Amino acid sequence: MADAIYESFKAQDPAYATPRLRAGIEEGIKFLTLIASVQLLMGILAAPCFRKKVFQKAPNREAVLDLLDRYTAAISTVNMAPDAPDLRTIEPTRQIRALMETWEFSLDVPEPIVAVARAWLAAYKTTEPPEGWDEWPGPEDMPPHVEFPEPPSRGGP
Repeated sequence: MADAIYESFKAQDPAYATPRLRAGIEEGIKFLTLIASVQLLMGILAAPCFRKKVFQKAPNREAVLDLLDRYTAAISTVNMAPDAPDLRTIEPTRQIRALMETWEFSLDVPEPIVAVARAWLAAYKTTEPPEGWDEWPGPEDMPPHVEFPEPPSRGGP
């Protein structure tokens, strides 16, 4: 995707197509993917029908905690408008991360985690589906199974 975006800029003005632009495009894609991943996680946690549809097993604890940590760090340091919905999600992200520290990951999500996931979505200005979160089957264009990536390697053997 970064290649296609970069090439479109290059076609419009070759002088503008610099390594700095390329790096900025790649960073932007990584940032947007991070936001989308957390938004997807919150939707899965908030909606039991959606969760049953996409998870065959509980997600990897370390991968989910790492995702939340990276999201909090990125949103906390990026230059955004003061009323950006992303900034309103920092506290719910911290709350859900704290709740997940003590949760034995399973397909049954405790009500406090469900409530905070729904609060996160509301803070992000995601409207509740007409059928309500409890009955929402998820978006129609989702892959049949969702797995979060393994956490990045911290080095070592």
